[in-house]
Order: sequence, then structure tokens, then C-alpha cells
Amino acid sequence: MSFRLALVNLYFRYIEQPYLARVQDYDLLNERTDRQAARLSEPAGTHVNPVRIPTLTGCLDGVWISNGQARRDKVILLLHGGAYVFGSSRSHRPLAAALAHRTKARVLVPDYRLAPDNPFPAAIDDALACYRHLLEIGHAPQDIALLGDSAGGGLAMALLHLCGTTDLPYPCCAVGFSPWTDLTLSGESHTRNARREVMLPASRVAEARDAYLGTTTPTDPRASPVNGTFDGAPPVLLQASRAEILEDDTRAMAVTLSAQGVDVQVDYWEKTPHCWQHLHAHLPEADEALNAASAFLRYHLDVEPLETA
Repeated sequence: MSFRLALVNLYFRYIEQPYLARVQDYDLLNERTDRQAARLSEPAGTHVNPVRIPTLTGCLDGVWISNGQARRDKVILLLHGGAYVFGSSRSHRPLAAALAHRTKARVLVPDYRLAPDNPFPAAIDDALACYRHLLEIGHAPQDIALLGDSAGGGLAMALLHLCGTTDLPYPCCAVGFSPWTDLTLSGESHTRNARREVMLPASRVAEARDAYLGTTTPTDPRASPVNGTFDGAPPVLLQASRAEILEDDTRAMAVTLSAQGVDVQVDYWEKTPHCWQHLHAHLPEADEALNAASAFLRYHLDVEPLETA
């Protein structure tokens, strides 16, 4: 563990986790995460373009993020995390910018509808609408990759499930950072890692789950893709920390995928916080993880490797 990671873990345990445990206003939480993201650096040459994405119920706001060297035909659909109750294209702009730089692909980050105002299935319906939109505007499925962190990782896996159970073609690959894939909250890591978790308050995870699901059963595969169907699905990369309460969500997701013949790669990291990849500009562990994910994406998107990441 690097010295910087030790400092970050202390910050999360004594500042972020207590704040997340007590904050009640999701709007305030959104504003805070947006401000924190605005302080993170972005690669030189980053371009951000607002976009309106058509859905069955209207339109979603979102952003296209690219770098000067981007291939316009190669696309990453980035589904942001935030427990389905917060998060935005603004909070995930630095991560998207880093991915655009390291993969040479353009990154689409939609502001999908959030609970509790828009409970299940609003988020997965919006994710599906965004994927359909990419296909409708001419992107070939082999030129589209999915990526999500935490709840967004759950959405990415649920979107793969929907591709496998509808007439939609699969994307070329999918990546999940600490994906939240089992909303029954039955993974043993919820108790095994309770004392090691430095970021997520267990009580708020259950609260956010209830706000999102409403009366929907948590075993619905569109909410808990560990129960999904993935016959013929493309390669998947999952990254998780052995110190987070959602560790077993990744483990269970990998078992489900592997049992159905999916080529799944799972990378576990020691002592990193939930979704540490966001800190790629500050933590060597985050930079290394994001480099590995970017290499996976470049390979499956068939993009030339960068000389320097």
C-alpha cells in the first residue's frame, strides 16, 4: 500500500464516510460530489460537448467527452455511480476525460434519472435508451463498450442482460468498477468487510437500495444482474477492492458470467477504497487500475495502444 493510499483511506474513514452516514439531502450530496470532481485534474486537450439523448419518455441530458486524438467511431458508454440517488456527468467528468485520453475513444456520460424521484426501472430504462441511441445514430455494436462504477457498474451488467434477452446486439465488451450487482445485500462481504470499509456506510447502502427499488423485488435481474442471462455476452472486466463491503457483488457477478460461458477477468486490489479509480491522478494504485481497464477497452475496441498512458 502506497503512502498516498494510506492517507486517502484515513480521509475517507474520518471525513467522507461520516458525512455520507449523516447527510439526508441528496441534492446537497450531488452538489458536494460535483464540487469535489471539479477540483480533479483532466488531461490536456479534453473536449466536453453537451448532448440531448432521446428516450421513450422525453430526453436526457448528458455530455460527450473526448480528446484531440479521439476516434469518432469508437465509443464508451459510461454509466455513473452514486447508489442510484446521486452522481452525474459532472461528478464523473474527470474519470471520463481520463478514459477518453487513455483509450482514444469518445465517452458518452448520460444524466440518467435518479431515485427517489425516479425509482426503478427509470435508471436501467435510461441506460437502455442511451445504448439504443448509439446504435440508431450509426455506431456499430463492436465499436461500443460499456463501463460503470458502483451502481453504474450494476447498470452496465444489467444492460448486458437486456441485450441477451432482447433483439439488441451486444457491445464489444464491458467494464465494472466495484459494481453493485446484488441488491438483496446478501453478500458475506457486507459483514466480513464492515470494519475495513472506509467509504460506504452500510445503513445508507440499504436506504439507497430501498429508495431505488420501491416495491420491486431485489432479485429482478434488471436491478440485480447477478441473476441475469448472459448467453453469448462479450468479454467483461471487473475490478474490486478486497476491503469494501461490495466485494462479493463482484465475486458473485463473476461466477454468474463464468457459469454462462462469458470470458470474465476479475482484478482484486488490496486495501483500496470503493471505486478508487477516480483518484487516478493522485494514487498509483488508481492509475494502475485505470491503465489496466483502458488497455482492456483499447483491445476490444480495436484501438491502437498509446505510446504513453
